[in-house]
Amino acid sequence: MSSQMGRFLIASPGLADPNFLRTVVIIAEHNEEGALGLVVNRPAPAKLSDLWESISGETLKIEAPAFVGGPVQQNAVLFLHGHADLVPSGEPIVPGVFLGTEAELLGKVLRREASREGDVGRVRVFCGYAGWGAGQLDREMRDGSWLTCPASADAVFGSRPERLWATTIGGMGGVFKFFGMTPPDPEMN
Repeated sequence: MSSQMGRFLIASPGLADPNFLRTVVIIAEHNEEGALGLVVNRPAPAKLSDLWESISGETLKIEAPAFVGGPVQQNAVLFLHGHADLVPSGEPIVPGVFLGTEAELLGKVLRREASREGDVGRVRVFCGYAGWGAGQLDREMRDGSWLTCPASADAVFGSRPERLWATTIGGMGGVFKFFGMTPPDPEMN
């Protein structure tokens, strides 16, 4: 199967794994050895300011949440950002979205974001990630666990995380539009 790097994996309505129920995952790496992605629509209870202070000891006023990136190594911190000037030699996952793992770069990005007026714009910080071994993601896609569509910087940074799955799956049209309108627990409708 071809590389899914730079695409969203959208959990199919039948995917019951609680780690991925109603999730949207951006694929940051996908090759013959496996795949790595980040769940972009699952905010964590922790604020970015608290997470950064625990990493660095530095206090920054950032009210945006951190995110649960997936079930693998939830103590690992990865981030997506849109600051191309801070990584001049880096290749984006998609235009305007770069993957970072270094604390020094994260500090630069967060300081820049903290100096902005209003909400955080071009950064999402994740604890943990989603990982697949060689051929595993391809099998899950063939089994119908995942739908795909192109990812974009606007969807990663600009969308409301709690609505991203519904918006993304609903945008696929057909029967998927129905699933996009269905509440997480249909009995609560």
